[in-house]
Amino acid sequence: MGEKKELLRNLLLYGIFGAGGAVIDYSVFSILVSMDISFLSVSAVATVISGICGFAFTFITNTFLNFKKSDALGRRFLSYGSICVLGMIVSAVALSVFEDSMNIYLLKAIVLVLVSAMQFVLNKLITYKN
Repeated sequence: MGEKKELLRNLLLYGIFGAGGAVIDYSVFSILVSMDISFLSVSAVATVISGICGFAFTFITNTFLNFKKSDALGRRFLSYGSICVLGMIVSAVALSVFEDSMNIYLLKAIVLVLVSAMQFVLNKLITYKN
């Protein structure tokens, strides 16, 4: 497969798996909050648990199905996780800085696209480099 086709394939699968991870994150969050278990009634705890589930899904699918790199799993896991955390920080800062500049939902959508693109590039160049 040519380099451009491979890049497009990686980008498409990254987007699909990212969307799947978001669905898992949101679904687990919703289930945990609806259970109304005393220690889970705090949305922050449900957010952490659901985020971990979404992260695990995207890491596994991108590692084994998209980029097909099953070696050095520990290093790849730490790299992928660090890039994920960096994305969260960039998102939080961007939302905080620009929240008064435009509609917050539009801003969140723009930031989500830009941060996802940044994370794809970093994961392609660092986490899943040959």
